[in-house]
Amino acid sequence: EVEVNGRRLSSRHLVIATGARPLVPELPGLGDVPYLTSDTLWQLREPPRHLLVLGGGPIGCELAQSLALLGIPVTLVELADQLLPREERDVAEALAAQLARNGIQVLTGWRTERVDARPAEEGLPIRLHLRRGDETRAIEGDQLLLALGRVANVSGFGLEELGVELAPRGTLKVDGFLATNYPSIL
Repeated sequence: EVEVNGRRLSSRHLVIATGARPLVPELPGLGDVPYLTSDTLWQLREPPRHLLVLGGGPIGCELAQSLALLGIPVTLVELADQLLPREERDVAEALAAQLARNGIQVLTGWRTERVDARPAEEGLPIRLHLRRGDETRAIEGDQLLLALGRVANVSGFGLEELGVELAPRGTLKVDGFLATNYPSIL
């Protein structure tokens, strides 16, 4: 049984399809700068002077390339040693070469340690501090796009009160038939 907008509905089986939201990391200084996600990017009304993209997965690569093809300078930062970390290395290398041909500066193997907001008179207002082993560097832009994946929307629906189990990555824990620990909740 579920309650939706004050109305009780009952069924033998319930499907919980609540979607996901962009992952926003706990990154020092992030709260001091405006940032974009794949949900909010479309609110831009002026093109960025230099877009910084955190995340080299499918969403980060797609949006970085789209904006670069519109003539916007883009720097993409990926923590893994290749773009599309879940894909074959040959595919990732081909994509990295294409993004470079599109004018994107691709930085793989770099961890973002913090974000600084800079005064406008000092140049571009956002500075990312990166580390790779003992090497450090800073990159600057005027817009920051977080493309680090998505987080399942699983709270606020009463699942906690029922005791529906979550998987380690924060999604609903399901079996091979997509059933939760309550067989009638899928």
